Amino acid sequence: MEHQKSAIPPEHRRHIGMRIVKTVIAVFVCGVLAWARGESGFYSMIAAVVCVQNTAGKTIESSINRMIGTLIGGVAGVVVVYAMDALGILYLELVRYALSALLLIPIIELCLAIKKPGCAAMACIVFLCVTVNHSVGDTPAIYSIQRLFETLVGVVLACGVDILLPYHTPAQTPAAAVPSPDAPAPDSPEEVPEDAPPAPEGAEPVPEDAAAPELPREDSGEEAP
Repeated sequence: MEHQKSAIPPEHRRHIGMRIVKTVIAVFVCGVLAWARGESGFYSMIAAVVCVQNTAGKTIESSINRMIGTLIGGVAGVVVVYAMDALGILYLELVRYALSALLLIPIIELCLAIKKPGCAAMACIVFLCVTVNHSVGDTPAIYSIQRLFETLVGVVLACGVDILLPYHTPAQTPAAAVPSPDAPAPDSPEEVPEDAPPAPEGAEPVPEDAAAPELPREDSGEEAP
């Protein structure tokens, strides 16, 4: 049993990669900065989690998409909230939910039109944050600016941590071939019993499956020589 546990190939062993380490550090720094400002670090932490990728190039691309999506969703949310307030339907929740869901269609189409499909999800999320979470006494413009600032903090920290900490990719070395306990044994010469008589010198061993000489049948009427 101990031999089987130690025979696990390296590619099957789990380890904590640098992407996980960078994500944890970026989220923690976002929380510390939010605590120092006396604000919630929820949105900046989410931005850090989403932006950190497995390469620096992908991290920068994800950060750009998130910022564009936040800007589109924030502006659209402010316009819609002020429009619903002017029409007197801002605090009719069922109407507000229906309009918020329907208006996701033009937001997604806008992201596709500007060739930025990666920012569509973020634009929808921020738009819903502004329209659905709006309550009496909130100023939509200030709320959107706060969400944009928090997202910017998370994006900047994610990019900074990603650039400062290098990627250490383990060398892909071929693992030594370890025979599996369930694998069939390789073909080997047939074992000879210990009590078998020795073969005469010069005689070749006859395989067991060799064809025996054909004998005449007893009922054929022929006499055996």
